[in-house]
Amino acid sequence: MRARPSAHGPAPQPLELWCDVFPSVSETFVAAEARQLAALGHPVVVAASERGAGTPEPGLQVTYLWEASTRTRVRAMVAVGARHPVRCLADLRDRRRWRVQEPVPPLRTLAPDLRRLMRSGATVHAHFATAPGLRAMRASRILARPWSLTAHADDISATPANLPEKLRSAALVTSGCAYTVTDLRNAAGTVAAGRVHEVVMGVDPERFRRSGPRPHGRHVVAVGRLVEKKGFIHLVRALAEPGLEDVSLTVVGDGPEASALTAEAARLGLTDRVTLPGAMDSGAVRETLARADVLAMPCVIARDGDRDSLPVVVKEAMAMEVPVVVSDAVGLPELVDESCGRVVPAGDATALAGALREILDMDAAHRDALGRAGRARVGESADLRTETERLSLLLRALAAPRGGGRRRTTPRRRNV
Repeated sequence: MRARPSAHGPAPQPLELWCDVFPSVSETFVAAEARQLAALGHPVVVAASERGAGTPEPGLQVTYLWEASTRTRVRAMVAVGARHPVRCLADLRDRRRWRVQEPVPPLRTLAPDLRRLMRSGATVHAHFATAPGLRAMRASRILARPWSLTAHADDISATPANLPEKLRSAALVTSGCAYTVTDLRNAAGTVAAGRVHEVVMGVDPERFRRSGPRPHGRHVVAVGRLVEKKGFIHLVRALAEPGLEDVSLTVVGDGPEASALTAEAARLGLTDRVTLPGAMDSGAVRETLARADVLAMPCVIARDGDRDSLPVVVKEAMAMEVPVVVSDAVGLPELVDESCGRVVPAGDATALAGALREILDMDAAHRDALGRAGRARVGESADLRTETERLSLLLRALAAPRGGGRRRTTPRRRNV
């Protein structure tokens, strides 16, 4: 168990959380983090590129980059160019290099964000090292102020566009598990590796708390985007293994693998036992987890190198005292062990079926013990408040005046 971060340190400064789409049903951690940072005293604005289809977040101030009018962009570009002409020219020069690896929007599209930052003095913390990270790095160079980054999964492994440069530019980099932190430190190089910290994408144990009796049935649930790296195809195949003939499976989410999962269920004669209801908002996910006997997250490394990190839904299920079965890929073994679930080899449907069968065949007392241990583990290692306090202290340290007598305020890091 990590030590709780100290409550002492510089006062919270205004923050902008930059992301691609908000709200997003697959990235609910952005809203959760924003709410908790606000509760810790940070004035917070979520600055997204575009509006998502998720449930609106009451109480959060949100702005959308692509909704700015042409007139707003032109006026902002004039103001930014007049204040920082040399840095704007440098951005024009650097865009040619960045464009080799990723799309680079013209500076006029970013100008409204820059002008807002000039007025507010806020610090930018970007989620994902893809487009939001590039926007934040450009803003940092033009405005000459530090920025920070949380890198997650595919932005590290599958689409690492200009990643080393972004890591060296950011004053602080975080990621949600030791697995991805190690990758980021290697990509950052020796000079910048010390700026990379582990801050878990935590869950609120009060929001994800069991409020009714456990079902004690034979219902397996999986939640996530329907993409190869989630390994859901192996979960469907596991259901066809002996001893699971009376087990039902619900796979919540949408994505390009939906038709493949449906076809595989039909091929194996499982259509009446496999349900794909599509994406759900966080409230519906909680209700589905409350009806689950096991949460399965059989992640794999996709053929293109894409991989997960430590999916938030695993922590949500554990907080709700649902036993979990996960693969040994990515950061999952850092959280799950025999006390709260089972860990099986990635891509092995037979081993996955064996773990599911073992838990589902347990008596109620043993299943309940796994659930209670999982909730305790989340409280120790993935509590939203504790992890956001850790992030808050790291961010406040960026704004603290430098000097030999300054108190160290960054939280203790785990050895990775």
